[in-house]
Amino acid sequence: MAIGDDIVLTVKRDTEGKMRATAKIWPDAKVLGRNEVIEIRNVDGQIRVARKERRHDEWDQPVEPYDPYGPGNVPEGGIVEA
Repeated sequence: MAIGDDIVLTVKRDTEGKMRATAKIWPDAKVLGRNEVIEIRNVDGQIRVARKERRHDEWDQPVEPYDPYGPGNVPEGGIVEA
């Protein structure tokens, strides 16, 4: 999205959980979907701003593992490993 020494970002929450990011260095707002994040890095003394796919992290709610057969159940014709 941007590479430079001085970047000022403005981020606004949009409808449907999306975000709009604006900066002086690009003319139109960038829309980020629910599965995207903004990554800001310092690479060789320059600021780099990128749009990345969102990955699971410590801010996400825990999700219970799904076991379609339930505890101790074996599917019909299934093989049980010891």
